[in-house]
Amino acid sequence: MFRFSAVSAVKVVVPCCRKLWCSNFGIHSKITRFWRNIYAGTRTSIPFTSIGCRLYAKQVPQVDVDVQFDYIWTELCHTNLLPVIDVQNSKEVIKFLLSFHYHKNHILREISDNPVLLQFPMNKWKETVCSLQSYGFQEPHFLPLLAGCHMLLHGTEWNNLQEVLIFLHSLHIPKRKRLEVITRNPALIQSYDTKLIMQKYNNLLRVFTKNEAQILIVQSPNILIDAVIETNAKIDYVYNEMGIRSLEMTKSRVLGHSLAYIITRHQFAQRAGVYKMPDKHEIAAKQMKLRNVTTSTNPCLSDLVDTSNSAFAHSFCSMTVAEYKAFVAMMEEELHERSEDDTDSDLSDSDSDSE
Repeated sequence: MFRFSAVSAVKVVVPCCRKLWCSNFGIHSKITRFWRNIYAGTRTSIPFTSIGCRLYAKQVPQVDVDVQFDYIWTELCHTNLLPVIDVQNSKEVIKFLLSFHYHKNHILREISDNPVLLQFPMNKWKETVCSLQSYGFQEPHFLPLLAGCHMLLHGTEWNNLQEVLIFLHSLHIPKRKRLEVITRNPALIQSYDTKLIMQKYNNLLRVFTKNEAQILIVQSPNILIDAVIETNAKIDYVYNEMGIRSLEMTKSRVLGHSLAYIITRHQFAQRAGVYKMPDKHEIAAKQMKLRNVTTSTNPCLSDLVDTSNSAFAHSFCSMTVAEYKAFVAMMEEELHERSEDDTDSDLSDSDSDSE
């Protein structure tokens, strides 16, 4: 059976997993210069104006805004998480966010997790939103993007944002999806070396076609940030232990989940009798997108990993959520024990080598 191989100083907690070599490719200088010319000066091409900011600040009935604001402010005060802030400015920021039609619970959650957002003056928020508009970002993007990358409100990281957009453009990812990739994973902007991102992309090309890699990046943007050994461990497990090939992986967000989560979902379905390792004929048929495969009753990968605990337990395994949660706890302990055994084995090998 096909296996990936790699050399790394990091130990994967699952013994069955193998790793990939990470090819050290940089961004081709000609491509970089070409795309940089396209984006050059974009951030400053649309100067800040109050009219520009109102492009996405549609009118909301004042009564509704006041009611939602009161709810958010009251809940924030009850959390005791608010830093020393300018109260009036903080209230203006919250109302500014409400003008973009975010649900009050969304705003409450993001500010509770990132109270530093209220420390930025209102004029900085307006300037930043207008700059994001100049890149094409719209209402749904502003809050998650700024909550995930506060430095944009500081006025930094704009060059990094431009470089990431250049890179995603070079992969022929459509503009709307490029913006979504960055919004769903703002940590991309904080990567100071796009060569590292390129290396992780090239690592995907060892297993997937360019089109498949593009789809995977849109589906699971974290793979451009995650350690290569972590991504390869997931690919290896899905490939070798579940018998699933590249085509079906692109139909799910499997690489957006942790390895422990993937193992737990697979093992639960397998032990419940609703998933079994397909034979080579079934694997080949799936990869060729043949629809007449009747010998396998396995649920698709997306149904296994991209569903809620309730849908997963009830729909496929005919069990309760409580039973699934008990299994999750058991698997956590089992994987922890495996990790400790691997660590002890490594230490023993190290001691024997030094003698």
